[in-house]
Amino acid sequence: MGYREIIEEDNLDAIMERNVLYLDQIAGQMKQGDISVFAGAGLSVASGYVDWKKLLEPISKQLRLNANIDLTEIAQYYKNKYERQGLNSLVFNEFDKVPKNNENVNWLAKMPISEFWTTNYDDVIEQSVKKEGKNVQVIVKQEDFKYHKTGREVTIYKMHGDKDSPDDVVLTKEDYQNYDSTRGVFTKLLSVELIRRTFLFIGFSFNDPNMERILSIAKQSLKGKSPQTHYCFMRKIQLTDYLDEKNKLNHENIKKYIQDKNYQELRINAMAKYGILTILVNDYEEITLMLRYLYNNYITNNVFVSGGINPETLSDYGNFDMERDTNSNLGPAENFLTLLGKALIDNNFHIYTGFGAGVGNYILSGVLLSDKNKYTNIGIINNEIHISSLVEVDNLTKKRIREKMIGQCSSSIIVFGYGNEDSGTYEEYEIAEKAGKYIVPIKKTGFAAENIYEKLKKQKKIDEMVFLEKESKINSMVQGIVRLLVEHKEKKENELREKMFSGIALSGIKVFISYYYQCDNRVAKEITNIINKDRTSLFTVLQEQVKKNDAESIKRWVDEEIKKTRFTILLISKKTFEREYVSYEITKSRENGNTIIPILIDNEENAFSEEDIETLSKKLPKTNCKGIRRWIKDCGKENVLQWLNDALGV
Repeated sequence: MGYREIIEEDNLDAIMERNVLYLDQIAGQMKQGDISVFAGAGLSVASGYVDWKKLLEPISKQLRLNANIDLTEIAQYYKNKYERQGLNSLVFNEFDKVPKNNENVNWLAKMPISEFWTTNYDDVIEQSVKKEGKNVQVIVKQEDFKYHKTGREVTIYKMHGDKDSPDDVVLTKEDYQNYDSTRGVFTKLLSVELIRRTFLFIGFSFNDPNMERILSIAKQSLKGKSPQTHYCFMRKIQLTDYLDEKNKLNHENIKKYIQDKNYQELRINAMAKYGILTILVNDYEEITLMLRYLYNNYITNNVFVSGGINPETLSDYGNFDMERDTNSNLGPAENFLTLLGKALIDNNFHIYTGFGAGVGNYILSGVLLSDKNKYTNIGIINNEIHISSLVEVDNLTKKRIREKMIGQCSSSIIVFGYGNEDSGTYEEYEIAEKAGKYIVPIKKTGFAAENIYEKLKKQKKIDEMVFLEKESKINSMVQGIVRLLVEHKEKKENELREKMFSGIALSGIKVFISYYYQCDNRVAKEITNIINKDRTSLFTVLQEQVKKNDAESIKRWVDEEIKKTRFTILLISKKTFEREYVSYEITKSRENGNTIIPILIDNEENAFSEEDIETLSKKLPKTNCKGIRRWIKDCGKENVLQWLNDALGV
């Protein structure tokens, strides 16, 4: 590896480590309830809506203006010439569409975020938050500040108005100039919140006009004093964005790339002076991975305790009769539950529970006995145990409460569990299983817990907790449960961290490999490893083919994957063109404008004559397709990266 590659790899490591550090800091603030989100237009793109530039594209064309100038000026010029109604109709028609599923918004909605600020007109955020069962109040106009919705958990401040009132949205240069007289309360409150809370900015580009206003407010907030620390996701300027229609890098585009890259670095430095630290990403899918990491970091210490006994016979714990190995006047079951509550809190876990009969009260007693609660009881209940009553509410409401609590947890402990398979304990188990939670049913408590344990044991899902069957002493059982939770927590954290690191590392120009799995998989894997392991390469091979059962699923997968790419490597062996989907992948690659690089697998199983190669060449696309390379004769292992670079023109 040369000096340039070493320097570039070290720079990549530094970016990844800094990003993870920032994410851990955000997670820490989130656990304290101090995080607000500020969403720009980029957040709603995945929902099928356009960004500012695309929204005003028809206006720019009508006015015959360059769409790269100040977008607020374009809107103003249109209003000056044609009045406002055309702009209003543009906003209404664009945002009247039914939104697509948006993973980033979904992850944000799950988190303990009580404030969302946005310059977007759509209702994607409020709809996603409501789906999580949270009580939402939306502030659109200044007069909305007069009212406080009872029981609100989330407030959404729509600084630039709402799609349902397009006449009042902030869009033109004049709207911005008059903002503080028409919407000054938003500015004043945001100024306070930028001092009081930590903001996570998402959906802003480095030249977004709205970012200028936010930076100005941040700058004025403390008048020279050290600002609050905020964070901003920003897509890194990349060479991929500067390829021409033939997927080439010409001199002018490289020059533009360097200019924009320098400008972005200067912008990042300027933002840091205002307290906004930048998390650089290569694409928006990385943000999804990072939000998932944040969510897991938030829930990783949260444990749902499920179970109860017959409320009419509150002393009947069945056959539970484990040996007490601590001094206690309580019965074995009561002692076990109390020690479990105490041990969870002592080991930094937070408890969520529906307070099942004969279980919740003893878990709570254990919380109060925790070492953390040694000197004072003030506040400990709110921070360490979250109780939602399931008494005297209908079944649908009970289910929603359970889903909400379990959704906030990483693990679920099941103890006892009175009732048949229609009981609350079984429903809580099914919710946890469907949500992919780590389930720890305690067999020795009997009832539903034992039945669920045996069911999971048959499915080989609880091999790591079989040792609990041998425990005979209560304290040993409790410590074993805690150890399982700690090990699961560490495993989950490591998995997500590694996935995030690999996701950050696999950046660059995406490459699709088309091949016949049964014959060419070994070479496809070799190419994937060669390209993806070179962290300084401009290219990244997408994931290997996934096995689908039906033709439509395969085609949908091909469609989605090829859209992400600019180059297609076509591996050709004797049976390649017998493969059902090879022509489909070539067609889709051509439609997407991909450069196709055909590689002949000239190994012992494939004896190609010159006549064979000539015949194969006729089956290849006539445009944007390179000449056939030979994997063995042309030393593909050593040269495949160079073949891609040659096609790119560098």
